[in-house]
Amino acid sequence: MSALIEVLDLLIPARRSEIDLARPRFPSDPSLTAELVDRGWLTPLQRSWVLRGHGEKLLVGSYILLERVGEGGMGQVYLARHRALGRLAAIKLLRTERRDDHRSKRRFVREVRALGRLNHPNVVFAYDAGDAGRSLYLAMEYVPGPDLAQTLAAGGRLPPGLACEYARQAALGLQHMHERGLVHRDIKPSNLSLADGGRLLKVLDVGLVRDRERAVADAGLTRVGFLVGTPDYTAPEQVLDARRAGRRSDQYSLGCTLYELITGLVPFPAGSPTAKALRRLTEDARPADELRPDLPAGLARVVSRLLARNPKDRFPTSGAAAEALAPFAFPISHALPIRKGGDETSVASVTCSEHPTLDDRALEPYASPLARD
Repeated sequence: MSALIEVLDLLIPARRSEIDLARPRFPSDPSLTAELVDRGWLTPLQRSWVLRGHGEKLLVGSYILLERVGEGGMGQVYLARHRALGRLAAIKLLRTERRDDHRSKRRFVREVRALGRLNHPNVVFAYDAGDAGRSLYLAMEYVPGPDLAQTLAAGGRLPPGLACEYARQAALGLQHMHERGLVHRDIKPSNLSLADGGRLLKVLDVGLVRDRERAVADAGLTRVGFLVGTPDYTAPEQVLDARRAGRRSDQYSLGCTLYELITGLVPFPAGSPTAKALRRLTEDARPADELRPDLPAGLARVVSRLLARNPKDRFPTSGAAAEALAPFAFPISHALPIRKGGDETSVASVTCSEHPTLDDRALEPYASPLARD
């Protein structure tokens, strides 16, 4: 048996007999694997790895990698399928160049342990973790999205009630994390993704999470003078020293996100990343209702409280922030098609019947027909 057939037997065992029959008609490995991609039995990523002799690396624990869906400084994220259950998952693999770096491995293990402590509908949850050759992997719930950054890119600002509903759900997810001693430290639109046809929001990427109960042990992973988080969304105290980031720091980042969702702009849009991060130490953001006068009365005050420079002036908990947002939030009833960065997808619609100051016509700019099922 050829090495190629052995690998294909691992990836698609149910098709072995059909592959054997097709092999004489496609004598070269590239032609055979191209046919298998056309049939939908292999993905382009799998074909590329198989032809390069890396087919066995597609098997990670109990999962088969399907395609790459994202990457960051710490790792690459793949869509995968459980070999026995058929369930889709997101697999995060520690980057090859970091697998021998002690600091990176400690940070990756910290993320695994943090996710293992979480179980809430508004937080992505972990399935499994382990070794993948010389690397490490984390198997997580797959959230198809779009995330809120993609939603913003597609249609600009959102209807205030929809933005508040997403922020409210994010606050509930953060409250769950905070109750377990965890601080996210990187809340931003791209780390808030939609599921269940847009009815449910999930907090993603706890890679920068800080365990308050293990702050001393984690101190070596966070260097003084090193910005942790994203400048457009980082709290003032976190800009000064990432180790000072606390539960209310996540509120500030959520406030920046909500501000962008309802105005289309981040609180401090001008300047370099460093300049924007430093401005929040001495300046307050322009009130949201100056940029969007149609906001419901009182909502701008809630946003300003989330964005208070002094953490003590923010809400006592993220749960309290969720309660403050609730009167302004739309109840989400069904999915509405909208554009996602040029493609078309489905994100949340709302019902306005319980919010007499708003009109369904406000949603019309976000609607578009589905391009595909």
